[in-house]
Amino acid sequence: MTILVTDRLTLRPPEERDRQAMILALNNLNVSRWTGRIPYPYGPEDAEAFFVYLRQKPEDALVLAITRNDALIGVIGLEGELGYWLAEPHWGQGYATEAARSVVDHAFSTLGCEGLEASYHLSNTASRRILLGLGFQETGEDMAFSRARAAQVPTMRLELTRDAWAEAKARRP
Repeated sequence: MTILVTDRLTLRPPEERDRQAMILALNNLNVSRWTGRIPYPYGPEDAEAFFVYLRQKPEDALVLAITRNDALIGVIGLEGELGYWLAEPHWGQGYATEAARSVVDHAFSTLGCEGLEASYHLSNTASRRILLGLGFQETGEDMAFSRARAAQVPTMRLELTRDAWAEAKARRP
């Protein structure tokens, strides 16, 4: 069981006690519209489907609840690519960057990843800033389906190599 601890956050496997906070956070179009896989509206049946997925997910998939003071404020994962969401009241405080930095470091230092992929919707400037700050490099535009928007949306693909991560890490104070 993977548990990562940062200065302000604990990243741990999602638990049943997180279900209501997850429903509340994701039943907000301001949050779910920036994701690819999360539907809107988001209700109890969607949370149930998520917990069923957790029990059946591939061995190499990493899904962690982002918690602050033991309360769920988001989820982050690595399954083919880095993805995350954060409840709207917690935006703009550096939590997504802190969580993503921890997961990326874990991917390279513990999981032995040689490279990572990510994407963001072109209008999501916050995710762009987070991913570029981690050292990800944009590789090209694409279209991707957003369940919350029920439409294809313009997306930027990115990649992060082990060397680019080491350089980004060395630049941080």
